[in-house]
Amino acid sequence: MNNAPRAAGFTLIEVLIALAIVSIALAAIARASSLTITNLGLLEQQSLAMLSAENSLAELRIGQGPAGPGVVRSACPQGGLRLVCRLEAGAAVDGLRTVTVDVYLAENGDRRMASLQTRVQEGR
Repeated sequence: MNNAPRAAGFTLIEVLIALAIVSIALAAIARASSLTITNLGLLEQQSLAMLSAENSLAELRIGQGPAGPGVVRSACPQGGLRLVCRLEAGAAVDGLRTVTVDVYLAENGDRRMASLQTRVQEGR
């Protein structure tokens, strides 16, 4: 019988399998980090768009907006982001007018970033 002591350590196959597992885990972490960064940028844009919508409604409430029904589009930049606000005022019912503000990116006018709706007293 062969009583020679066996050398301690890892075989080449074991090392390659461990490297493959580590590389797959690192690729998954890199992908998750990339998605997180992308989502943070989108969240920042949506927050700025919501601020622009709130500002448009505040201007309307203090009497700087359209007095009658209709649609008004205007630039409403916020935080260095070029945004366009679309303010739609409906007909007055019982002294209240429904007003909707939709905010879009200036370079991509078909994608709504934020929307707010409220009612204001007629004549304001």
